[in-house]
Parts: sequence; structure tokens; C-alpha cells
Amino acid sequence: MSSNNGFFPVPVSCMWNRPDGSRCDYLFLFFAHELSAHLREYHGIRGADKLRVHCCWNGCHKELKKESLSRHVEEKHLMIMYPCDTCNKTFTREYNLRHHKKNCPAQEQ
Repeated sequence: MSSNNGFFPVPVSCMWNRPDGSRCDYLFLFFAHELSAHLREYHGIRGADKLRVHCCWNGCHKELKKESLSRHVEEKHLMIMYPCDTCNKTFTREYNLRHHKKNCPAQEQ
């Protein structure tokens, strides 16, 4: 899935596994803040940023800090990519794309 750089919402079905084994399947429009809000409101992901949590997206179970959970889901499960509109190189993090754009070799051509 490619990113839309935050301008247009992308529909996403939540694949979080509940304790009873069922999957959430809530359909929401993806923006990074929407994912965090969904995990907090529907799946109880709350607490200090350094709190250790388990990712339950489609059976993942990776343990990580709460502050990293949304980024983990974006990168590893939703495969959100941020492409450079000049050279088409892709990045998993938007701030890496912004840094790249400042010195993109293709801009000088």
C-alpha cells in the first residue's frame, strides 16, 4: 500500500485479534492519528509511551513500546510507503522522505 502523504484517507480494515480469537475488522479511513485513536479507543492501548505492549495485528504478537505500535502497524502490516515524487524512491517513514527531498539527486537534473 502506498501512502497518500496524509492528503486523502485510505480505507483500512483493522486486523487486530481480540482475546476471544475474533478479529476486529472495523473499517476506518487511515491517517496515522486515526490508527492511534482506534487502538486506544477500541483495543485499550493506553498508558505511558514506554509501556511494553504486544501487537495483535493478524497474530503478530511482537512486543514493543506503546509509542512504537502505530508505526510498527503502518510499516510491517499495512506496508505504508512514502514515495519521492521526483525519483520514486520509497520510504517507510514520512520524515525520512522529507529529509530525502531536501537533497534528492533527481531534483538537480
